Amino acid sequence: MKKLILLVIILAVGIGLGIYFQRQPKAEKIENRVQMDAEQADADVKADAQKAGDVTTNVVGQVKADAQKVVEFTTNAVGEIKQNLP
Repeated sequence: MKKLILLVIILAVGIGLGIYFQRQPKAEKIENRVQMDAEQADADVKADAQKAGDVTTNVVGQVKADAQKVVEFTTNAVGEIKQNLP
């Protein structure tokens, strides 16, 4: 009877260790996947930031060009008004 109880205890410990060691690689895989996902998210954010910077640069350039057109229009309008005044 004592041998049977000892055998059951040894089997239980063996099964417990087997389950423990079987789950370890899964935990490492999950950790690696989370790290890879974080790195991909970081790369995506940097790419989007670069695109946003490019768009901002283009918008600033367009605003400057439009401002220059407004200045030219205003200068021309003032010149015409001066010519039409007696």
